[in-house]
Amino acid sequence: MRPTRSVAVVAFTIAMLLLGTKLVGAQPQPQQEFGAGGGMIYGTVYGFTYDDGLVPIAWATVHAYNGRFTFNASTSEGGGYEMFVPQGTWNVTVAQPGYVSQATIVAVSAGSSSAINFTLNECNCAVPEFPSGMASVLAVLALAAVLVAVKRTKRRK
Repeated sequence: MRPTRSVAVVAFTIAMLLLGTKLVGAQPQPQQEFGAGGGMIYGTVYGFTYDDGLVPIAWATVHAYNGRFTFNASTSEGGGYEMFVPQGTWNVTVAQPGYVSQATIVAVSAGSSSAINFTLNECNCAVPEFPSGMASVLAVLALAAVLVAVKRTKRRK
């Protein structure tokens, strides 16, 4: 019997590529539009749990908007994020399903470093079971499982 591992590897690779295109947060940074210099905005996003514990929030979306351009970042497993933005005044917001969004304004100068931590409160609203972008990944994985099952069934006959 030949292993069906190659079908699974191809399906997994396709699923990861699709997932990667949905999760990439940084938009192209049009350097010609900005003057020289910029600074780092970084911090950690925390949230309260149902029993009032404070935990770092992974995969929260952080946006920096100056009225014309938007820069995006996603938090890491430990809730941390960082982004380099051109100098100017930026409205920084954080959003995560199940939590109330927060925003603050920060002035960034050339070579500056601004630490902005957020603590989110639960919104007592319905939280989706999985992000809408995951539907395509799940469809690819289901198709791969069907192909493997069909191939195994044909070999047994």
